[in-house]
Amino acid sequence: MMFQKTRIRLVALNVIVVFLLLNGLGSAVYYTMKYRLYSQVDRELTKVAQRLINDPLPRLQRINDDLFPYNRIERKKFNELDRRYALIVWDGMGQVIGTAFGERLEPEELPNFRRIGKEDGIETLSVNGEQYRVQTVTIPKKVVVGDRLLLAMQYQVVYNLAPEKNMLSSLLYVVAIGDAVSVGIAIVAGLFLARRALVPIQISWEKQQQFIADASHELRTPLAAILVNLERLFRYPDHTIEQESEKIMVGMQEARRLTKLVSDLLTLARSDSNELQIMKQRLRLDELVLKCTQVFSEMAIVKEVSLETDIEQPLEIVGDEERLHQLLVILLDNALKFTNEGGRIYVSCRREGQRVAVMVRDTGIGIPKEDIPFLFDRFFRVDKMRSRQTEGTGLGLSIAKWIVDAHNGKIQVNSEEGVGTSFLVTLPLRQ
Repeated sequence: MMFQKTRIRLVALNVIVVFLLLNGLGSAVYYTMKYRLYSQVDRELTKVAQRLINDPLPRLQRINDDLFPYNRIERKKFNELDRRYALIVWDGMGQVIGTAFGERLEPEELPNFRRIGKEDGIETLSVNGEQYRVQTVTIPKKVVVGDRLLLAMQYQVVYNLAPEKNMLSSLLYVVAIGDAVSVGIAIVAGLFLARRALVPIQISWEKQQQFIADASHELRTPLAAILVNLERLFRYPDHTIEQESEKIMVGMQEARRLTKLVSDLLTLARSDSNELQIMKQRLRLDELVLKCTQVFSEMAIVKEVSLETDIEQPLEIVGDEERLHQLLVILLDNALKFTNEGGRIYVSCRREGQRVAVMVRDTGIGIPKEDIPFLFDRFFRVDKMRSRQTEGTGLGLSIAKWIVDAHNGKIQVNSEEGVGTSFLVTLPLRQ
């Protein structure tokens, strides 16, 4: 349920982000196109207005047949404007003198364009549901037209914005369809990606919950044993230490186990948060392996287990001596713990190309093949091991795996139940 809500929130956030981005991009494209189209129209209007200033008497569609006669020169000069623009000419009194060019305007529409007394410039006017871009130019010259003296003339070059509006409407439609399709795709892709992204988080969460449960169980056992033995001591306050030595010894063993467990948990917690640093330096791995095997050889003699070594010299690598020593102790302790009397432990350390291979092999009880993939999981212990040895914490091999990974190495396990187990660690000579 928790991850389902998180998945929905991720998808919703993804859709909102995509929607805002697409709308922002669509708006930018729309207004950029509108600006460019209008700017192009304004440049043409300004160009036509400039021509009219230079020649204030173009060819007009005559309102009065005797007012402005047609001539070939004017027709040729404004021929390219015949279909796209309309020209309205006003006198100083605000009366229409005439119209010209190809855009047809109805006589009843002309008063809507009147701008007498206002500043010249370009503006957008809406007339009968149509939008026009209008350039107004006033020529304060005295012009004699027929028998009339015009003190001033005002030209209005009118352009119908219908083509641009149609283009912008089509663009807006495409943007809206694109937004809808993209939002749909974002929902589907968001569901898929959220599900994929939450898989490792969910696995980590489950592992964390299992880790907390296992850690609580492991901590509860030694604490309960210590508490029980202390309570027993209070039952007989007149007893001597010698009489209660067995209970005291059990309490001390559980305290040591608890100390080791807490230490291992702290190591793993620091490794997960990258607070535990690996102090790498040049060291002789062969000497380190020899030192560890010498310590365990004494314990092997007590348990009547033979410990054989095959160590190549010299083998110099770059690594953390303390952590590598911890790794060897974990592997040797694991081999000795689960090897029966009369068994054998074999330790080798040899160079293989640009890597060093350290192998710890025993003839112990072995590990079932189905349990090998989980061997490095925290608190994982094979049932047969659990039944024979209860003092382990199940964290040693997890720490060993972290140490190997921190040194850019690999660790492999080969085991067969009832035959034995071998751990092969390979480390690079140079890092």
